[in-house]
Amino acid sequence: MRACLTISGPMYLCLVWGLTGCQQVSSFSWSELTKPRVELPPPPPEKVFRAGHWEEEPAPPPGTLAGDLASARVLFQRGEYGNAEKVFSWLADRAEREKEPNIFEEALYWLGESQFAQRKYPAARMTYKRLLDKFPNSRFRSEVIRREVEIAENWLEDTREELRASEQGRWYLPRIFHFEKEKPLVGVESNALSTLQDAYLQDPTGPLAPHCLDRLAAVNFIRQEWDDADRYYTLLAETHPRSPLAPAALRRAIEAKVNSVPGPEYDDTKLAEARQLIDTALRKYPELRNPESQAYLQATLSAIHDRQAQKDYNVAEFYRRTGLLGSAYFYYELVRRRYSGTRWAQLAEERIQELRQRVEKDGP
Repeated sequence: MRACLTISGPMYLCLVWGLTGCQQVSSFSWSELTKPRVELPPPPPEKVFRAGHWEEEPAPPPGTLAGDLASARVLFQRGEYGNAEKVFSWLADRAEREKEPNIFEEALYWLGESQFAQRKYPAARMTYKRLLDKFPNSRFRSEVIRREVEIAENWLEDTREELRASEQGRWYLPRIFHFEKEKPLVGVESNALSTLQDAYLQDPTGPLAPHCLDRLAAVNFIRQEWDDADRYYTLLAETHPRSPLAPAALRRAIEAKVNSVPGPEYDDTKLAEARQLIDTALRKYPELRNPESQAYLQATLSAIHDRQAQKDYNVAEFYRRTGLLGSAYFYYELVRRRYSGTRWAQLAEERIQELRQRVEKDGP
């Protein structure tokens, strides 16, 4: 029986190297080996705006990076997004190897656009991220950020549906795995938040920055992640005060700060910050001067006032129980003067009278 040997892949290349010599193999480039089997249309001539008018330049030669890029754009314009994706991916890798940054940048952009057009949002998201990681000041930055926001909005649809179900009292079972091409397999919401955060950081003063901050804050607010919600809402109100989203963000930031302090035994720094935001809201935002917002802000201010009074009263009680009557008297007096009109001021007054009676009874 005669043995049969099948030769393929790297072994075949080694044999070709040995049989044909280095000179012939060197002409057999890696880019040609990996080139997708897509029939490229001829590259069209390009129009260039020069000296105040448009001029038509000859088409770049086929087979060159510029020529194949132009041909791939024709595929995209025809709606052949799958073939365009293959070619743009190949061109991006080739341009990166050959150190052609302009071609590399543009190929990455059109690769992301081809994937987005096919609703391959996870793949498009990674391509856009790769583009802005390589080219932070890319000429396609504004378009990429807009695409990232669109992708994140698509991925947040499950979160919105869960919220609607909660508001309507319906039972909702969140999906753990997503097998459709539009969404990541797992962690759809976390991927959406990561995408929004990247979109914001790529242009924190841009037109979509307030929207990104608002979405980041809203999801954290729903999940009762008060510190993160507070940070994003406050950042929105402080850095984009003229945004239509700023008044509502300021109100939500106040609510998040108050909710982040579970009780009087905790640090009340957030409550002090909330008081400052209420003052800002009343002074700077006419949108929050309607009766409903006024009632909410005043009620919140009263609640903060009461909780801070309780905290200082508890400090006085601690000193009284441990026998430090001088310190206890100081804090009771502080509560009585600073929080007059509250029940804590009344209790502090009663304790002050008790301490005075005790001192008079015990004598000097």
